[in-house]
Amino acid sequence: MLKTNFTDERQVAWLDVLLRSLPPEARAPLLDRLTQPTLAAERGDDPIPALSQGRGAAPAALRLLAFYIAQAQARSASGDPAARDAAQRDLEFIHTRLAEDASRGQPQPAGSGAATADPRPDPAAPAPPAQGAAQSLDEAIRLAYRLAVKREPVEDEIQIWQRNFANGLPFHEFLLGMSKGAEARARQAAEHVGGDMSDGDFVLALFRIVRGRGCNAYELQAVRKRLESGAATRPNLLAEFFSEAVKEERSGADQAVHDGLSCSIMGTARFLTLAEWQKKAEDTEALAAARAALRPATPFTLRAEAGLRVSAITSLYCGGDFIEQFMDNITSQTCFDRHCELIIVDADSPENEAETIARYLDRHENIRYQRMNSRIGIYEAWNVGVQMARGPYLTNANLDDLRRADSFEIQAGALDALPFADVVYQDFYYSFDPRLDWEGVAAFGYKSALPVVTPHNMLRFNSPHNAPMWRKALHDELGLFDANYKSAGDYEFWLRCLAAGKTFYKVNEPHVVYYQNPKGLSTRADTRGIIEGKAVTRKYAPLLMPEELTCDFDDFVTRFLGGDAEPEQFPNHDRHVAVQKTLRDLTRRFKQGKP
Repeated sequence: MLKTNFTDERQVAWLDVLLRSLPPEARAPLLDRLTQPTLAAERGDDPIPALSQGRGAAPAALRLLAFYIAQAQARSASGDPAARDAAQRDLEFIHTRLAEDASRGQPQPAGSGAATADPRPDPAAPAPPAQGAAQSLDEAIRLAYRLAVKREPVEDEIQIWQRNFANGLPFHEFLLGMSKGAEARARQAAEHVGGDMSDGDFVLALFRIVRGRGCNAYELQAVRKRLESGAATRPNLLAEFFSEAVKEERSGADQAVHDGLSCSIMGTARFLTLAEWQKKAEDTEALAAARAALRPATPFTLRAEAGLRVSAITSLYCGGDFIEQFMDNITSQTCFDRHCELIIVDADSPENEAETIARYLDRHENIRYQRMNSRIGIYEAWNVGVQMARGPYLTNANLDDLRRADSFEIQAGALDALPFADVVYQDFYYSFDPRLDWEGVAAFGYKSALPVVTPHNMLRFNSPHNAPMWRKALHDELGLFDANYKSAGDYEFWLRCLAAGKTFYKVNEPHVVYYQNPKGLSTRADTRGIIEGKAVTRKYAPLLMPEELTCDFDDFVTRFLGGDAEPEQFPNHDRHVAVQKTLRDLTRRFKQGKP
């Protein structure tokens, strides 16, 4: 179809239908009309006198076409070059279509748009098919309408198509016309939820808006593949996600929390239960052998002259059961007296831990104790500690966790040795027994397997969540912890750092213990961990998801692979395969000395 001055393709299709609905004898007068430089309409003459006495739709169609022609001819005399060109395109379109139909000798509807007009069949046209064949053809036409435009045809439309078939229209052309016509395109556009969004951006929006969280790259790729392969449509996915969200809401999954008697081992598919821990604790000989086999290493150390490097921040509330062991553990760090300070922010705890802390204050000048006059949250307490800190490196020290004696030294040594690193973290051991020392816990062997922090992995795991160390300068640049969170404020801050391009470094030596407290607050009804985690990923997934994953496959190949890569080379739309092939081609060209 020629491009015309009409901006709406449905208008073009409708005009095309109007032209094709004319009887053959109407072509010649209209073609003559197109070649007339003087407008009959402006002289008040009947546009096409020879046909003005006809009956039915044809005379009205002729007059309407004459009006379009007159308008286009008027614009063709305009002083505006753009208007003249547009008018000429319109005239050429009408002239070409009339000439084509005249050369074929019989009008035919164009696509599904033809079925929306009401052309009158030529009285001389062949009779419709016999009754039995007509019924089968009726059903075929109805099926085509259901598939292409998602509705039932009216009887007039069925009759029009039957006459066109009788006039020689091949059925495959009818099907193609129906699927590519204006009504079908309009229906497809209506069903293409998300408009011009790429499939990747659409999937991101599905998770954010319907599920209330961000998706990671694994999820994005899996859902996008269903769209690209045709296994699902956008309306299908929207309905599916909505149903899942309703099911989750009804089941209370957003409120689900661990019972304190089990925990997921991060980075693995395993769960550790208190019962399993207790059973293993009975095998004292195996634990003793495992303890003897431990070979801890200290991959980073601090120089003796380094000065104050580490400010360890502790939020204190109802920690009476753990305060003595905690103070012993922290003050026994190999670099504590020379390079560290401990900042304890007492969030108005009712258990009088200050009495125990006072004994350590007498022995260690580098312990700073700040009691608040009202109950504050953990991230408010951390922010107080950040503002009090004098060291360039910060770490959080939880009351019920445990550190190996060289834990601070390893982390601070890594930040000293690796100026590109902004945050260091490590795997850790799990414990259900607060009485054990670090070696005793490590002998059980329940250890995390945290992935290296990348935007891809951080949307799946909060890898630095347990006892990381980071540069204080991050807060100067990116702000403090968001105190509106009760349990995900650290996760939000790490994602904020990642979105700002900061670097996380994993130390491959576990030197921290995470205590799974069976009496912990995770069993409380107002726990917000899951809800807050969803809110955090909802905020940062769009910022961290690379465009290479969200753009359409054709754009991915042409924009990011370059070279001689063509989308047609990868019919399965597998981006990994496309990247691997491109790398192999580059290697081959390099070996051959080609640019």
